[in-house]
Amino acid sequence: MKHIFDHIENNIEETIETLFSMVSQPSVSSQKIGFDKAPDLFKNIAEKYSMESTLLYPDNNGFPSVFGKRNSTKSDKTLLFYTHYDVQPADPLELWEAEPFSPERRDNRLYGRGMSDDKGNIAARLAAIKAFMDLENDLPVNIKFFMEGEEEVGSKNLLSIINKNKQLLSADGCIWEGGGVNMSGSPLIYIGLKGALTIKMYVNKLSVDAHSMYSPILPSSIDRLTKAINSMKNDLGQIVIEGFNEAIIDLNKEQREAINSLPNDSNEWKETFGLDFNEYDSESVDQLNIKLYSEPTANVNSIHSGYDGPGMKSVVPAYAECKMDFRLVPDQDPEKILKSIRNHLNDHGYSDIEIEPLHQIFPYRTDISSPLVEIVKDTAFEIYNKKPLITPNMAGSGPMYEFGEILGLPIVSAGVDHPTHNMHAPNENITVEDLILGAKHIALIMKKFGL
Repeated sequence: MKHIFDHIENNIEETIETLFSMVSQPSVSSQKIGFDKAPDLFKNIAEKYSMESTLLYPDNNGFPSVFGKRNSTKSDKTLLFYTHYDVQPADPLELWEAEPFSPERRDNRLYGRGMSDDKGNIAARLAAIKAFMDLENDLPVNIKFFMEGEEEVGSKNLLSIINKNKQLLSADGCIWEGGGVNMSGSPLIYIGLKGALTIKMYVNKLSVDAHSMYSPILPSSIDRLTKAINSMKNDLGQIVIEGFNEAIIDLNKEQREAINSLPNDSNEWKETFGLDFNEYDSESVDQLNIKLYSEPTANVNSIHSGYDGPGMKSVVPAYAECKMDFRLVPDQDPEKILKSIRNHLNDHGYSDIEIEPLHQIFPYRTDISSPLVEIVKDTAFEIYNKKPLITPNMAGSGPMYEFGEILGLPIVSAGVDHPTHNMHAPNENITVEDLILGAKHIALIMKKFGL
């Protein structure tokens, strides 16, 4: 593999040029910016890198996904790369040190929106493909390359694309969009993602805001809503919604040991969030990691009610709303969880609280004993020269279920990510070294998977 690795290093400037062309093209799905040009750009880039390429459209007017493929004469196995070409909004713009869609190189670090999430991962995989094609005029395994256009808005139309293209997307395994290394440089590999249910809850107790002098006799919508929210957890922060935990599959011994082997990141959390977890939470690091990676959540994202402008305005709010997200673990069903929330509110006297579902994702977790997991682990050690860390799933969510459950694929992460990349934040970046190492890892996975 030395000749492949040398090619990746020697052609890194071309890879950066391709990455810059991707970052220069806005593709902000939540704001519908840049999709008059972005899909064709990525389709053309896939073709430039030796793949047959097409656009896959959902049933409605959603943004298309880009699909590319290249067959091998050396292997009958097929490896699917899942990535996404849409990005988060660049806001707040005033915190960027340069224009977010004008990529910039400063020493060994590359800046721009999408530089790491997820266009850097696309570029690394393209670099691996190019190395094999340039040097061997062939690939060690059949490659299918999927670039979604709506991941950052919850993949709301992905299912329709998959259902229409099951045969086209069939494969023997899938390498997921992210992954990379932690602060100490150890490869961090995840093999699952939490699901999610996002809802809006609202209540309207009065026809109009009232003067607060009437508060002894009038109901407050914000008071009503916050009481309903608080009824969902006990004083220990445990979710007490009836039926919420029924379908949860307990971690097996191997999964629990994998989570317990993860490092102590409490100092990083303290630096990032300004909170000393040793003072805030008496639980051990192992217990915190188990909670973070394997337990469901019920989180209030926002509450809006009454007057929040300058100065003061004494009112009894007529209307109140909040948005909540519930992170789910295997085998929780977001549709059943929604019914449990509705039943809980009714049973506890909050039938007046309305619920509007906004988004849902099913959880998914690959079997930790899958041969693909072993390949990614072994190759990660070869590239990074450090023992890889395996987590049964990330604490976050994504559309892994659609590929894993519907297409029947084992899924493992491998990518260019690093905690300093500021993903979803101003001044998103990637180092040249992370890009090179990520490309080498993908190349070695391709080689080993094709055998």
